Amino acid sequence: MADKANTMITTNTRHYQGNPQKNSPALGATLAYLGVNGLLALLHGSQGCSSFIRLQLSRHYKEPIPLNSTALLEDSVIFGGWEHLKKGIAVAADKYKPQIIGVMSTGLTETFGDDMVSALASLRQERPDLDDMPVVLASTPDYIGSMQEGYQRTVEALLTTLAGHSSKTKEQPVSGTVSNSNEDPALSIALLPGCHLTPGDVDELKEIVMEFGFRPITVPDLSISLDGHAELEAAPVVQGGTLLEDFQRLVKCSACLSFGLSMEKAGEILKEACGIPCYNFPSLTGLKATDEFILTLAKISGKAVPEKLLRQRSRLLDTLADYHDQLGGQKIAIALEMDLLYSLASCLVEVGSEISVALAASQGGIHKLSLPIPIEVGDLETLEERAANSNLIIANSNGRQAAGLLKIPHLRAGLPVFDRVGYPQKRWIGYEGTQQFLFDMLNSLS
Repeated sequence: MADKANTMITTNTRHYQGNPQKNSPALGATLAYLGVNGLLALLHGSQGCSSFIRLQLSRHYKEPIPLNSTALLEDSVIFGGWEHLKKGIAVAADKYKPQIIGVMSTGLTETFGDDMVSALASLRQERPDLDDMPVVLASTPDYIGSMQEGYQRTVEALLTTLAGHSSKTKEQPVSGTVSNSNEDPALSIALLPGCHLTPGDVDELKEIVMEFGFRPITVPDLSISLDGHAELEAAPVVQGGTLLEDFQRLVKCSACLSFGLSMEKAGEILKEACGIPCYNFPSLTGLKATDEFILTLAKISGKAVPEKLLRQRSRLLDTLADYHDQLGGQKIAIALEMDLLYSLASCLVEVGSEISVALAASQGGIHKLSLPIPIEVGDLETLEERAANSNLIIANSNGRQAAGLLKIPHLRAGLPVFDRVGYPQKRWIGYEGTQQFLFDMLNSLS
């Protein structure tokens, strides 16, 4: 009964969202598509929607964001954008020659009822030359939740459409991408990172997995495309990320590891399609959560835990011993996407801190993940109302308004973070990431 009580949602007495913390699902879909090499992302909606998404992501990652739009106008909204979608896919294929086209819907087109599946089928009948062009369709209207839900649906669509897909064209790996068709497929392992993980986190994931002798196939892989590397010029398609040939190799992986509760269904899709065991990790931040991940890798590989990881664990234990008196009893207010909220909050509870406010951007996973206080869906105005007695606020850069008004230290996390340098490269997971998170928290408090 206690667990059930912990997950009750408190009704918001306000009838408006004063300062929403959630991002659009189409933004989450764009983020997922940006981790697939050679993909052209096409938003089926108005030009304004795509412009806002590009702005939000470019100021967070400090990178140009390749996103195209079907650019619907008033008449298209009234009479439907079916033909616009067909034309958008055809023009994208003819003009830019992408290896994959990824389409996402918006509230505008979903409310009207545009059937993207039928539009694509009609286009393939009219253009048989496009039969071999993989097109991924993700339904991401604004009313399904937040960024996390859009990202989740898009990863599921990528796996459903591309896992095991046979390509007739030779794909050229980009700089930083490892591809070796001669490797033993039994050594490959599928990684499905949630949208709460930074490119630095994904890089850390891959490094840990490789310590056990595995070759990771990451879907999507933001550690190559949005890691902040220098490019000579912007391109209309994604440069770096998961290769199309890697989707073909997913069927031969020895296991699938998904990260964040929102990615559990994606792991199940891969399990059913490929018949490989799947493991979900709701969190990778904290001693207990990291131990579970490392022991799972040791079990799958049949190898002992590498000395490098044991040394990192020893450093984290020393940090906990050195600062337990400063970590214990701190009151922390958190407002984030659900997976990231749970990852950081569960780590703080583990070290003795108290969660005073826990506000999720959407309801995803709210009934399955519990903390010592109820997890609620709320905006940043709710954070401002509830966090007065807290010692620290953890939220994205938009939380600075509440923190400034309440005169409470503010640790940036989530998306967008546009007033701190180097966030995409920051690591929050594993033994080293957990240690750095605790350092950042203590430094913010001081």
